[in-house]
Amino acid sequence: MELVTFLLFSMIEMFGAFVFMMVLFRENPMEYTWQAAVVAVLMGLQSYFLRGIDLGFIAVVINILFYVLLLAAVVRLPLIWSAIIACAGFFPYAFAQAALFELFQGELLQLITGISFMIVAYILYRFGIGFEANYSLLRFRWEKIMVVLVVVGAFALTAITMYQKAVWINILFFGAASGLFLYYAIRKEREER
Repeated sequence: MELVTFLLFSMIEMFGAFVFMMVLFRENPMEYTWQAAVVAVLMGLQSYFLRGIDLGFIAVVINILFYVLLLAAVVRLPLIWSAIIACAGFFPYAFAQAALFELFQGELLQLITGISFMIVAYILYRFGIGFEANYSLLRFRWEKIMVVLVVVGAFALTAITMYQKAVWINILFFGAASGLFLYYAIRKEREER
């Protein structure tokens, strides 16, 4: 029963982040509901078992990679853009969870942030707010390498901060990472206009 409960709240959490990241870049998450559900179960299972052997901090990094693979393999976005979208959507979500950690924990935290980000995604969708990315254009010669290094660095830092288990470090890191990836997304949108 513990595993079922864990998977249920992990799925709510995963869908909240997935819907938010898709709508943030004006993609339709509803076209990929069942694929996202399968990935959510896989993410929940690996997270559950890694936490059981005190490797929960690695689960976050693996979950980001699951988002990247979902966007690249299922949604069929270029790999670089999949990483950008996954990080731009995940880091604000993680920032919100870190900020709310002192008030709520465990399944209640997952439920509140998951539903909150689905509501935020609905508002973004309803008012047509989001980034319009031209996925075929990458203008700088070294841009792919730079983005890959930034994303890999963010993954490494995520693992380190989650390992430290210091909430204030998570708040600072996820806030800074959110700002970086959102800045990059805004800059790319302006360049493509």
